[in-house]
Amino acid sequence: MTIATVESPYLAPLAQSPGIAEGVDEAQINGGPLFVPPHRFTATWLAPGGSQGFGTFDLDYGRTWYLQTALERPPVAITPGFGMHFWSGPKTLDLPSRVYDLYLDVSWRPIDHESGGIAIGLTPGFYGDFQRLDGNAFQLTGWGLANYRIGPHWNFVGGVAVVRQLKSKLLPIGGAIWTPNEDTRLELIFPRPRIARRLWLQDSREAWCYLAGQFGGGAWSVADTLTDNVLLSYSDLRLILGMEVLDVQGRDLTVEAGYVFARDISVDHISVMAPDPTFLLQASMAF
Repeated sequence: MTIATVESPYLAPLAQSPGIAEGVDEAQINGGPLFVPPHRFTATWLAPGGSQGFGTFDLDYGRTWYLQTALERPPVAITPGFGMHFWSGPKTLDLPSRVYDLYLDVSWRPIDHESGGIAIGLTPGFYGDFQRLDGNAFQLTGWGLANYRIGPHWNFVGGVAVVRQLKSKLLPIGGAIWTPNEDTRLELIFPRPRIARRLWLQDSREAWCYLAGQFGGGAWSVADTLTDNVLLSYSDLRLILGMEVLDVQGRDLTVEAGYVFARDISVDHISVMAPDPTFLLQASMAF
């Protein structure tokens, strides 16, 4: 996804600072401020196929409100959201056909200076097939990021995220963003590097293309027997080629295609299968 989330807080539309000023309007197109729209809808398809294949079709919708804080600090972004995941295969595993996400993402940048600052986020949510709720269905994730700008071209980023799909839960984030000119961005950030180039700028609209790496997946509580649930985790790595078009009103359309590999399905943190590599198609729209 191209918006900042608790799973990937360093992501944001290319016209904005990546995940650092979430909900804060730093971006401009031809000198005009970029409005951040409240709605975001994302659809993702991973192709199935073969006995070791694992296909998914994911839908996610979030609606953001901004709560203004005192002392002219950036507002707190509050985003309730809902997701659905339709699964196909693998043939050798008995997985549910659907799982769901129900979450509330809260993020804020309490320290915000021209040279840098700190951003934090917290996301409580319920994740599972919802046949029955247990302790694994409720999952609390979060993140913290700091950035420091050196001159007009360098922005250094560091922090940590608490994610769902890893047994250790902790995922370090760090690196640098280099913008040698207005048309080029190199986001040398682990675990989501991205090289982006602006294709065109016309009046109040612009388009970017990019090549990126991404860490995907999640964890859901699913029914195993009539009385017990298990925690089902899925993770992968993705190499993505994408294009993003946005305008000064904040309307944003992103389309992506990519290769998905290093896939793993775990049950109660024990790996049970490595699905075959596949490819993905993804589209995201802000309005």
